[in-house]
Amino acid sequence: MSFALAFHLDKWLWQRGLGHPVLMPILRNEILLAALPMALGLPLFVITPWLFWFGFGAGILAYTFFGLTHFFLHRKIDTYTAALFLSVLLRWSLRFGLTVLLLYGALVLCGAPVTAILAGLVCASVVALLTYAITQRNT
Repeated sequence: MSFALAFHLDKWLWQRGLGHPVLMPILRNEILLAALPMALGLPLFVITPWLFWFGFGAGILAYTFFGLTHFFLHRKIDTYTAALFLSVLLRWSLRFGLTVLLLYGALVLCGAPVTAILAGLVCASVVALLTYAITQRNT
């Protein structure tokens, strides 16, 4: 089951032009780390919302990494230009603003546990680094 899910997710990433041999496994693992706790935590939300908000925290990092990967893999970057810098800065600022709004909504409006979101962010960072290390070791 999990291999089929990973295969379909890899196929979905490949179709969007994100088939880089190092970045695709990181993206796949980040998305799975975010989606599975959120999907499992949604039915259990009444009992304990912690699992759902853990997935939400991991999803913030997955969303950020997905956006940056998509941007840089779809640009031909031969030289550094001011236009490239402004484009990266604008995209990062908009993504950061959306992240702030999502965190405000989760923490203030929904009363999400800070530890769950922070644990999701930290766990997603560790998974990304471990996936990168394993991918580099195998190539």
